[in-house]
Amino acid sequence: MRGTSLGVPAAFDDKSRTETPPAPAIGPVHEAGHMAGQNRRGLESVRSFLKRYLVAILVPLLFVLFSLLAPSTFFTAYNIQTILTTNAVLIILAVGETAVLVTGEFDFSFGGTLGLTAAIVVMMISNLRGVSSGEAILVSLLAALLVGALNAFFVIKLRVKSFIVTLGMGTLTTGIGLGVTGSQTVSNPSKFLTTAMTKHLLGVGLPFFYGLALIIALWLIFEYVKTGRNMYFVGEGRKAAFLAGIHVNRIRAGVFIFSALCAWLAGMVMLGQTTAVDATYGGPYLLPVFASVFLGFTTIRTGRFNALGTLIGVLVLAIGSTGLEILSVASWVTQVFDGGVLIVAVALANILGGERIDRWL
Repeated sequence: MRGTSLGVPAAFDDKSRTETPPAPAIGPVHEAGHMAGQNRRGLESVRSFLKRYLVAILVPLLFVLFSLLAPSTFFTAYNIQTILTTNAVLIILAVGETAVLVTGEFDFSFGGTLGLTAAIVVMMISNLRGVSSGEAILVSLLAALLVGALNAFFVIKLRVKSFIVTLGMGTLTTGIGLGVTGSQTVSNPSKFLTTAMTKHLLGVGLPFFYGLALIIALWLIFEYVKTGRNMYFVGEGRKAAFLAGIHVNRIRAGVFIFSALCAWLAGMVMLGQTTAVDATYGGPYLLPVFASVFLGFTTIRTGRFNALGTLIGVLVLAIGSTGLEILSVASWVTQVFDGGVLIVAVALANILGGERIDRWL
């Protein structure tokens, strides 16, 4: 028979065509399940976004809030330039602390190092005949390196907790600074520092760009340099990092010295911007620095201290503090804001599924 192989019509011959099974009907149950899956994926995407950028969102929100409350004073180019310029010291100090915390250590000595190095510059130029600004700055730099080396020695060689060592070192250096200045606020005789720290670019003081350069450099190190990745490994587990061939103690010593250098630079910036020095000037930065760095822990790379997150943390505190000052609130409200925004941000990040910071404390 034409068109068949074994007497079967061509229309029913398996070799002549391939039958496609009918698509299963999508009933109400299947459709509801599909929609529920889409909703879960959507919620998970929102949750993931908020977990990563919750603190970053606070920057524009706070800016808009204070701009609405004080449009004639807060929402001005001059105020924005002032916020960036006056928070250069905070950015520089926070960069140093970020590097230390990444390795699982603490450094509470940066405030004392800032005051001591600035005091050295002022007193050397004022009291020692023929000493130039460059020579005094060099001596203050060596003093900062010594502080960082001593911190590393006590923590690594003598195995004293960094919390205790640096807290004591901060008190010690503050005391020496007070002794050097006679517990007085002393004017800055260095015209070089005053000129270098008060110049502006696009209306913003150059020290802000110094801090921004440090942020970018630290970000590049963390993201693209082997040493930066090793710093994270050391913070996660020193024994495992050592077994992996990483020079753990070398990295730990390096971050203490780096933090001291950042404190020195911050001291030079503050000395140039304020034209005077007090050995206790660095003390008030303790809470804002740690608040900024731990806020950074909850954003961009959630669960890890990171450079861009630290910058965002600084901006949150800077905008909030400046806005409160413009609104003429009591001074204690600023401290409540600094502490409260840190607690709320970290708590919300944890609720949204972020990594907890328990292992760092």
